[in-house]
Formats: sequence, structure tokens, C-alpha cells
Amino acid sequence: MMNTCFHSIPIETAGFASASHRYDRDATRYKGFSLPEAMIALLLVSLSASVLISTTVTTRIQMASNARLSAVFRLAVELSDWVRQGGMKALASDTINPFVLLDQQSTVASCFGSPCHAQAAALFYLQSWRRRLFLRVPNARIVVCQDNVLISPSSHHWSCDSGNSPFKGQVIKIGWPQSGDGEKLPPRVVLALG
Repeated sequence: MMNTCFHSIPIETAGFASASHRYDRDATRYKGFSLPEAMIALLLVSLSASVLISTTVTTRIQMASNARLSAVFRLAVELSDWVRQGGMKALASDTINPFVLLDQQSTVASCFGSPCHAQAAALFYLQSWRRRLFLRVPNARIVVCQDNVLISPSSHHWSCDSGNSPFKGQVIKIGWPQSGDGEKLPPRVVLALG
């Protein structure tokens, strides 16, 4: 009887040994990632992150540029409507170009608290318009002059044509520096006034 008992012990140990051997074989098969695989995975993740960051920054810069262009265009259209409705008549003079006032930073009387005569109201509007423009685009350049009102890409320059074209009229040109412009500062908005 003892003999049988001793025979059963080696059989059970053999069973444990085979299960242990099977576990070791599976563990060696599923060790994890090797160092080159982990490095390649990290490289792919870092490249994806850098592309995502670059795209986000470029998109934000483009959105800011588009918002600035849209705001300047709306202000130029507003000034053109004001001129068309006769806002410049109070400042009309043969000796003074009223649009020179857009380049000046002198203070004018406020027309909010007290009534203003027509000339003071026109001056107040021009200064208010200029202030709103420089709030949107702090380093903008403004030129108002007689130029060819057939707006085309060739008219996007600061000089004004003094030829005898039948299509001449008051034109406003607004520009501001952007990254990549260098020394050049082309007008970005060119619009006929009136």
C-alpha cells in the first residue's frame, strides 16, 4: 500500500512540473515590447504631437489674420458709406484735404455730452474711426488719395496714380505688417470712397 502512495507522489509532481513548464514557455513568448519597438512608438507619437501643435499654431495665426482683415474691411466700408452719405461736406475745403486728419493724432471735442456743429461732428467721427482702426490694427498705415477706382491687384500699392483716367476717384488704402513681409508693407484693403 505504501508503494502505491509513493507512486502517486511523483505523478502529481510531474503534473506541477508540466504546468510550470507551460507557464514559462508562455511567459517567454509574451515578454512585451523590445527597445527598438518602444523607440519607434515614441518617435511616432512625438511626430504626431509636433504636427498637431504646428497645425494648431498655423490655424490660430491665420484666424487672427482673417479677423483683422475682416475688421479693417468693415471699417473701410463704413467710412465709404459715411462719405457717400455726405459726412465730408462739413469739412469740404479747397485748401485742406480732410483725410489728412486721419493721420493726425490731435484731440477733438467730444460730441457725446454736448451738441456739436457739423464740422466738429465730422472731425469727431474721423477721430473715432481712426481710434477704432488702431484698436484693431495698432500699426496700420492709411492713405486716402485720388486713384484709379477700378480696383485690381495692380492698385495694391501706396502710390496714387495722378494720370487722367476717367475712372479716378477717392480711394482708401489700408495696410499693416504681417510676418514674412520684411521691409515691404503692401496695402491689404483698397476701397473706393463714396
